Amino acid sequence: MSEQVTVQVTSDMTVGDLAEVLFCSSLQPSDELDAEKVAAAISQSLRSHHGQIRECAEELAASYGKDPEITCLRMRWARTVVARTFPTARVAS
Repeated sequence: MSEQVTVQVTSDMTVGDLAEVLFCSSLQPSDELDAEKVAAAISQSLRSHHGQIRECAEELAASYGKDPEITCLRMRWARTVVARTFPTARVAS
């Protein structure tokens, strides 16, 4: 029996956290996005990574090791989407 992890986007998540989690989601730059789809994708990505942002960061790092150019493009896209969707998200100092 698998344990269901319930995760919500929280105000303590930084722009970088949100972008890492979005990077690991199934959303694509070609998708038509709105705030609900982005938030749902981030929540789903967190659930699939056991609620651990660290697991998303590890996936991002592994992706960079395989294809740095594509990884950088996707991360840039993820940061742009996060900035538009969550304009009040804090930037880590």
